[in-house]
Amino acid sequence: MNAKGEVDYLWSHGMISDEAWASITKQCSLDQRGYKNCIADMPGADQSNIDPYDIYASVCLEGPTETQYPSRYAPRSYDICSDRYVYAYLNDPRVQKALHARPTEWTHCTSEITWMDAPVSMVPTLKWLIEQHLPVWLYSGDLESVCPFIATRYTIKDLGLNVTEPWRPWIVNELDEVGGHVQGYTGGLVFATVRAAGHAVPSHQPEAALVLVSSFLNGTLPPSDRWW
Repeated sequence: MNAKGEVDYLWSHGMISDEAWASITKQCSLDQRGYKNCIADMPGADQSNIDPYDIYASVCLEGPTETQYPSRYAPRSYDICSDRYVYAYLNDPRVQKALHARPTEWTHCTSEITWMDAPVSMVPTLKWLIEQHLPVWLYSGDLESVCPFIATRYTIKDLGLNVTEPWRPWIVNELDEVGGHVQGYTGGLVFATVRAAGHAVPSHQPEAALVLVSSFLNGTLPPSDRWW
């Protein structure tokens, strides 16, 4: 459901046109991994220079001397170019030698390892975990389009669970700031969103991430009002 969720998220957030959304849902197989090739050249679906993991974040731009710098749009508290530094560091021959790694070009994604062995749907796995009476929490930052909260909702709908804790905001600190929203389901599944967070929630909203993880470990839902 990630593909359908991503397309619906992009459309609902003004990233693609009505016409592009209609064409994508009609012409592209959203249940297949190759759907992005289908939408690559589709008019009204261009998302270049947008970070899909945080659609409102700055992007890492490259200067004329191959230096990287963040754009000035919506600056974040973390360094948006940090992955570029990791790339340069791990491709330094001295670092590879110190790590006893064979000389190679390191990259965070490689065609040498494919995703063809990954399940198309996580629904069967989630059902099994719930049947084992294991606590399952699904959370999504509300600013990312790759694994958006809309896709998480579609997945939960396919589980066919009943709501036990109605949808409500949860609080992140003594100022009663809203950290996101949460809803509970039969079998102990919990769905939470994290407000103003992208894919890497601890980087984007570290305080909210701490509240979320602490609540999970304590076996309680995130607080609904001031809790200090």
